[in-house]
Parts: sequence; C-alpha cells; structure tokens
Amino acid sequence: MRAIANQLKKHDIKIWLDEEQIPPGRSFQDEIQKAIPLVKSAAIFIGLKGLGKWQRMEVRSLTTKCVEKDIPLIPVLLPGVTELPETLVFLKEYTWVEFSKSTDDPQALHNLVWGITATQSSPQQKPTELWFNGDRLQQFHKALLSAFPTTAKLKQMVRFKLDDNLDARAGGANHSEVVSNLIVWAKAEGRLEELLTAARKENPGNQNLRRFDEQIRGG
Repeated sequence: MRAIANQLKKHDIKIWLDEEQIPPGRSFQDEIQKAIPLVKSAAIFIGLKGLGKWQRMEVRSLTTKCVEKDIPLIPVLLPGVTELPETLVFLKEYTWVEFSKSTDDPQALHNLVWGITATQSSPQQKPTELWFNGDRLQQFHKALLSAFPTTAKLKQMVRFKLDDNLDARAGGANHSEVVSNLIVWAKAEGRLEELLTAARKENPGNQNLRRFDEQIRGG
C-alpha cells in the first residue's frame, strides 16, 4: 500500500495514511474519525489477510460518510486478491481497482488516479520504473558503490536528498550489503527513480552513476 501511495504522490495527490498522520500516543480510532469528514475521495485497500474487526467498522463508517457527502469510494484489490471478501459484499456496488500482479501495474494506477481525480489521461509509467530489471538492478548497485564508497557517504545522501534514515531502511553486514538492501527497499516502496535522481544530485561528477542514468533513461 505504501508503494502505491508513493506513486500517487508523484501525481500531486495528497495522501492521508494513518502511519504518517497519527502521532504516537493518540487513538487510531479517534484520529481516523476526525479525518473521514475531510477527505474528497477514499480508497479501501484489501490484501490477502482481509480486514480485521476494527477495520471493518472503519470501512462501514467511511462508506456512510461517502454516501452522505457523495464522495468517491474506491475498493483497491492488492496483488493476490481477485474478489471482494464476503464480509464486504456491500462494496460490490462500487467499481474497484485491481493490482492483479504487482503494485507497479501502470494501468491499475491509472484507474486509481482516474477514480480519485475524476480526470482520465493515458496510463504512464516512467522508464526508470519500467526498466529496472534484474541486470540493471545489479548495475545500479555497482554504480551506487562507486558513487558512495562508504556507508557514511551513503547515509548523508539518503538523509539530505531523500529525507530519510538509512539505518531505518537498510542494514547489512558490510557496505555492499547495505547498498543492496537500500535498493531492495526503494524497489518495494516504488522509489527507485527517486533514489537514482537523489544519488545523481549528491554526486553529479561520478561517471559510473552518470553512464547508468543515461543508459536507463535512454535505453
């Protein structure tokens, strides 16, 4: 779900996620109830584990608010889920979006953006997201090692260019493993292109990173 949220942000869509908006020590239920009346559209993400008791109550409350205020309500089926659970049969009244194979599905993302904004455009996927296959991930790993030969330098890039904490995102027994785990994290979060762009900005003079960037964007 976080990977999809990051892709929506790239479309200038403001996202409300409980893990990002609710500070420690606050009641999840109270904060969610405060947020529901303020939303202009809502998406319900359904994974393989389904919804818990509290989540089902939240969905019912959200559905009521959406009906009252004529707010779009979009069921989103995550990879592995092919139909709505029986406990949420009332959601069958709404057209859903299905990420059938991967959260990187450009058509599903296009449909979700369309549902949120009520504006349809051609589905797009940036080349760097589309072409980061296994070989190029390995090339990216080598380029990052060349541009940031120490964990300290890599940590600085992640902190200042990605506004994130390397220690919280990628650990490892050695520097090469840290770089590898950082790439794995970025791929899972849909932030590979962002990581590449940040690395180029932090070390614009590194030839290995420059060649890789030019190859993947033009290749």
